[in-house]
Amino acid sequence: MHLKRLILIPLIFITSFTFYCNPLNSKKEKNDDLILLLGLYSLLGGSCFTGPDLWARDLVSQSSVCVPVELVGEGTNVVVYKERSLSVNYDLAKFAKDFDTITYPKLITTFGTPSDVDGNGKVKILVMDIKDGATANSAYVAGYYDPVNFFPDNFLSPIRSNYAEVLYLDGKELIAALSRDPNAFASTAAHEFQHLLRYPRMRAANQTDELWINEGTSEVASDIAGYGPQTSRLDCYSGVNDSRCTDGINGVSLLDWDNNSSNVLKQYSFAYVFMRYLYDSSGTTESERQSFFRNSVIGIGGIRANSTGSLMSLFRNSANFNSTLLGSQNSEVFFRIYALLVTQSFGLTNNLSSVEYVNADGASATPVDLSSVSGNYLLANSPSLSRIITNPIVPTINRSSIKQGATNFYTTAWGTPTIPGSTRKNYGRVTGAGNKGVFFWADSPSGFNASTKYVSTNTEGTSQSVPKKPRSLKSVIEETPHSGPTPICGIEFINDSARTFESIPIE
Repeated sequence: MHLKRLILIPLIFITSFTFYCNPLNSKKEKNDDLILLLGLYSLLGGSCFTGPDLWARDLVSQSSVCVPVELVGEGTNVVVYKERSLSVNYDLAKFAKDFDTITYPKLITTFGTPSDVDGNGKVKILVMDIKDGATANSAYVAGYYDPVNFFPDNFLSPIRSNYAEVLYLDGKELIAALSRDPNAFASTAAHEFQHLLRYPRMRAANQTDELWINEGTSEVASDIAGYGPQTSRLDCYSGVNDSRCTDGINGVSLLDWDNNSSNVLKQYSFAYVFMRYLYDSSGTTESERQSFFRNSVIGIGGIRANSTGSLMSLFRNSANFNSTLLGSQNSEVFFRIYALLVTQSFGLTNNLSSVEYVNADGASATPVDLSSVSGNYLLANSPSLSRIITNPIVPTINRSSIKQGATNFYTTAWGTPTIPGSTRKNYGRVTGAGNKGVFFWADSPSGFNASTKYVSTNTEGTSQSVPKKPRSLKSVIEETPHSGPTPICGIEFINDSARTFESIPIE
């Protein structure tokens, strides 16, 4: 029996016994008792407590609301509901069928099966007017996964749980976006489904995965489901066709994220491109690539991709990895794969035979020949990323300081950067033709150690402490007259309001 019903029955029984065991109760007292019972029923959540309606988070007030729903589609693996009062100009029955027969099987083959805390064997998707405080022409929340639903409900908490696998998709602005991007709705569902599949693995391992890995994987999940490539991401990465992404990823960190930064769109684009490049480089067949991604989420040998170092450790065990070309240490592998990607992205492939590489703090730069490596790990080998070859990054701003995980483009007119005397591990530089090049710092703020293996916990997490406040991940989309919808996911909102105006740079 569902846990929330187990709680409801004794509560109603005790309340009824207390109120009605006295046969001398007056009519007024019985009316008062009825009001108290109704109040208790309301406190517990009414139809959301007994079903079939669903709890959803109001992202402005940070409290849950009980959403009346109606069934619009059901399959073997999914049940799709619509907010009862919402009119949706979209075939949700077909969406339910496509998710059930296309998205679901493709993503569980890649990432593993979902949890099933409610025991019904199905994922619930609620299409609703998400309460995000959005106004006309502002950023809005397109969808989210809320891990609170992974835990039993606490009727005394302002944030309530359905204790079920639930995804939330917007039924207003996101539907309107379909006129410009026909895949926006299904792509957002696939993106959020990766988060739903990943969260129980994180919790069981007592880990919180680095945001860029989690988000980049969700971006590629949309591709795997058949809704890629993400052209808006590729254009933002290169800094073309989108005024919000001028200068592309020049000076932007892949690894060190700040949701309040104006670079957040570029960071999502960078994460998508890097994870897509890594996914395509991990194997020559779909099965080999899926195996790499599955290991990154589920884990193998006690290691899963919760950090940059552990991701490289898993990549080193992928089918297409060549240690002769890429090295045998996590930090060295990351340096080389990072250098190959950004060098090709900036159109500087002519001088990979002499890449300057600092392999330890304080060490001098030494030349590394990556010319033979590029043939095995070409962008051209990844059809989904071919748009970058056609539209390489064209920087417009001179970046004087370097961040971990970032690449700075330079020209002699701006001043050729020298490797600083106080060098840092994984500094690198590639000098191209035409007096230009890139200087980068392919290092992770958390390091590259993957020797600490995870320890699984039971449901209560008693073997190790677990995060007390699970992160909630949502997709935010902004549109302007000059650009299509750009989904953003991963903004935490457990203890904060939905600051879409800070999360997305508004023109």
